[in-house]
Amino acid sequence: MKPILILFCALFLVFIQNESKSQCCAAGNPTSTNCSVSDGGKNVFNISLSHYYSMSNSYYNGSTYESGKQFFPSVIKESYFNFSSLSLSYGLTGKLRITGDLGYFLDKSQRFTSGYTRYAQGIADAALGFVYSTYSSDDKLFDITQSARATIPIGDFKQVYDDIQLPIDLQPSSGNYKYNLGISFLKRFAESNFSLLSVNSFEMSQAIETENTVHKYGNLYNLSLIGKYQLSSFIAALVQLRGEIREKALTGTKSQNNQYSYINASGGTLMFLSPQIMFNINNAWFFSLQWNQPVYKNVNGEQLTNNYSLSANISKSFDFSSSEITKELSPTDTTLSKTTLLVQGNCEMCKARIEKVTNEFKYVSESDWEPETKVLTIFYKETKPDVDAVQKALASAGHDNEKYKAKDDVYEKLPKCCLYRSK
Repeated sequence: MKPILILFCALFLVFIQNESKSQCCAAGNPTSTNCSVSDGGKNVFNISLSHYYSMSNSYYNGSTYESGKQFFPSVIKESYFNFSSLSLSYGLTGKLRITGDLGYFLDKSQRFTSGYTRYAQGIADAALGFVYSTYSSDDKLFDITQSARATIPIGDFKQVYDDIQLPIDLQPSSGNYKYNLGISFLKRFAESNFSLLSVNSFEMSQAIETENTVHKYGNLYNLSLIGKYQLSSFIAALVQLRGEIREKALTGTKSQNNQYSYINASGGTLMFLSPQIMFNINNAWFFSLQWNQPVYKNVNGEQLTNNYSLSANISKSFDFSSSEITKELSPTDTTLSKTTLLVQGNCEMCKARIEKVTNEFKYVSESDWEPETKVLTIFYKETKPDVDAVQKALASAGHDNEKYKAKDDVYEKLPKCCLYRSK
């Protein structure tokens, strides 16, 4: 694990020193930095509602604050938005889930030093993608996840205010397709409530074509290092260090035969420090609050930069693999039988581990373990699985059951939140 963390830190420092730059505002859905619950196993459906508020009212030239900008009447004094998004995900298998989200700007405004204000509102962009668990090891307590997403411009890109078409960065929709690739690394620690997460992504945009001009946002890189500490079974605290790096934008006219030139006052590097708190209610409802504070800015030319942003998220998970829901959704599958076992455990990590061990056995169609009741339900068709072998395997994984008890050295290697034996 150490070589991976060293490599990540090295890349992070290289990107921060790079001359590629970032912008404070862009059309379309804003970059999400909220570490909300989006994971789940097979047949787990998650619905999430988020709201973001962002304020940008400070000009920078490179890494220098430009205080004199506030005295020019034609200059934008501040730019801010209220943005909400609806996100959905569904586990097709234990490793693969599909995702989708839709954004809406309640208001997206620019206020000039002269007092004049212009704004837009409406549907932004939609996105479709998938997340795949590439590697997961309970022994090494290490996971790798990959993702891919395509953003689709379905909202208005030509809004007008005071009979004048609004500029690109104030439009609700981006007006172009965006493609995002991501990879994340999760490291848990035995007998500890602390975990370390690295989330990294690359986004490329298609060119935006208007009647006479062509505009292309620079490629966007996001690098995040997140520390999470589980304070109790229902509350966790997180701190995120995130670098947002955007290359310079390109512009041109159709009469120039697709000859582009860089926009000098575009692109830059921002680094954020983001504390977050998450609440878990019965492993079904999740709520989080996050504050995003820029701690480093370096932009090309003179640009309006972000001062802070605040986000809130609430999500609900539905496990359609549970015995009750399976009966409701599959009334025609009369061949499905079940057997139940009592298996000790605590949390969602225990649930994932118990079901993973059980599902590896021959004749098991699916399984479901409930943290509240400690009951493991095994579904099968014609041939009943070897229950004794399942119980023995669960004990080898650290979970006491009706027939076998986990060895102490195996049990003590479980993450701290999974330790169910009373002291």
